[in-house]
Amino acid sequence: MAFAAVERLIAFRYLRARREEGFISVIAGFSLVGIALGVGTLIVVMAVMNGFRIEMLHQMSGISGQLGVQGNRDGLEATPDLMARLHAIPGVTTATPTAEGQVMAVTGDEARGVLLRGMKPDDFRARTPLSAAIDGAPGVRERYRNLCRGDDDAKIDWGSLKDFGDGFSVAVGRRLADLLHVKVGDRLQLVSPVSVTTPLGVMPRSSLVRVSAIFCAGMYDYDANFIYAPLADAQRLLGLGDKVTTIEVFVDDKTPLRTARQGAVQAVGLQGWVFDWFQANFGFFAAIQAQTNVMFLVLTMIVLVAAFNIVSSMVMLVRTKAGDIAILRTMGATRGAILRLFLLDGLAIGGVGTFVGAVLGLAFAYNIEAIRQWLQHTFGLVLFDEQLYLLAEMPSHITPVEVGAIVGMAMFFSLSASIYPAWRASQLDPVEGLRRE
Repeated sequence: MAFAAVERLIAFRYLRARREEGFISVIAGFSLVGIALGVGTLIVVMAVMNGFRIEMLHQMSGISGQLGVQGNRDGLEATPDLMARLHAIPGVTTATPTAEGQVMAVTGDEARGVLLRGMKPDDFRARTPLSAAIDGAPGVRERYRNLCRGDDDAKIDWGSLKDFGDGFSVAVGRRLADLLHVKVGDRLQLVSPVSVTTPLGVMPRSSLVRVSAIFCAGMYDYDANFIYAPLADAQRLLGLGDKVTTIEVFVDDKTPLRTARQGAVQAVGLQGWVFDWFQANFGFFAAIQAQTNVMFLVLTMIVLVAAFNIVSSMVMLVRTKAGDIAILRTMGATRGAILRLFLLDGLAIGGVGTFVGAVLGLAFAYNIEAIRQWLQHTFGLVLFDEQLYLLAEMPSHITPVEVGAIVGMAMFFSLSASIYPAWRASQLDPVEGLRRE
């Protein structure tokens, strides 16, 4: 729809209300503010929800891989032939055998159920989210350590991975170390539910282990519940023999996950079954998607209500400008010109509100973690509980397509709200308008 220069001139002149028309400007201002707040809030909420989903996926896949291979209840044999077939799949960067099971960690008066995950020492060192806080490059190391920031960080000893693999030494999550009150060099007892026959009867397997390092993955679930140990020691404690529980398969970002999964299924055959990260965490990610959809719907209603406040301000503007409309019609203005004139007024209100809201929303979304930290330190509030959300930082991921869709939706609502008042203005009888004047 093209707007003539005179139509733009008159439309913007009408937006600058005279003193006796101040109430119309107030209503239009509220409409503008409502649209701005609705659009800004919607952008921020969607950025946080997307960031949460992407960060959780990135952390989970970075620690456990995009694909997994499991055997039966007795375990899986990670034979050299099977490992070679998995590594030969296009897009697969590495495949790592792991042994995992629930154990009880006991130290002093503290006892806590944890997940023991056994890995080869070299595989653990290559797993950046796990090893970065211990032996990572200076910049990366500080970033991961900051994810687990605490009041006693100046005193903490993160240890080293040099001794990981010498004897039964383990790496303990940062939050778990706090819960068990252990530090590097301390010893703790790991008790497995797998029983062993001894001269004294049937007893649970247990081992006294040394804490050689403390890791920080940046996810509370891992940092508070996982202990990593050398693969052979974990297999012995869990009674697996030479078998493993899972082979974690990592796929590069360029390869579609479905393609890699099909290749893994063919490589594994009947030796086990293959699952991907979504199947392993279906309930979790399905809940996130449901929450995202509900939040989008609710906030869209806010934008819709704000946009349709334009109707009231435009109706009042049309009634106030009835004489002007009649004069324009007698001077030769067509009904279409009058329609476009008032449509432009409505779009101007909605457009300015949408622009302001988009700018504020993007600025807030880009700096949301800094804003959260400032609010928490200033007012003592807990705005993002890492124990609840499993992340140490509030994530934010802005998708240009999504922002464009939100802006387009707000503009569509503004246009829709302007159609009826503009149509009524175009249908006004010039004689009736002059009589009112």
